[in-house]
Amino acid sequence: MPAAGNCALRKFNAGIVSACVIGLGLSYYVYVVETKKEQDDSYEAMCDISETITCTKVYATEYGKGFGLFPKDSVFNVPNPMYGLAFYTQFAVLSMINNYACTATIVVLGILSNICSIYLIHILYLLKYICVVCVSMYIVNAVITYLAIKKFRKLTAGDTYKKKMKKS
Repeated sequence: MPAAGNCALRKFNAGIVSACVIGLGLSYYVYVVETKKEQDDSYEAMCDISETITCTKVYATEYGKGFGLFPKDSVFNVPNPMYGLAFYTQFAVLSMINNYACTATIVVLGILSNICSIYLIHILYLLKYICVVCVSMYIVNAVITYLAIKKFRKLTAGDTYKKKMKKS
């Protein structure tokens, strides 16, 4: 791949990793808030702005663990931020590998994260709450998916460029 292509891939990687660090920070914040609220019912988080703009009320619902999809005794019924911590870490690591398989994987993971975001937005709508931290993570998911798709297109365009050069 030409040097300009490598530079572009580095920029996409930096953007993805930066967004993943933001996602990790938000996920960690949610985990801390959720844990403190479970230990102390009077705890008020910074994200609790009003009765309807609240994060702790959202995290305290059945949807705050295992996305509300798994039975309470399931090993998958863990706090949602644990999934976020694992997801953003995996996404950041895979994004630093500039090959077709890893880039295709992060595109698929990004699309799946946006499907999960749509599901969780629907849950917020049903609960009639606005969770600022949650919405911020949905935005991070959209950004990393956008950047992953751009990286994939750049990477595959580079492969096409190599094939054309070999034919000449």
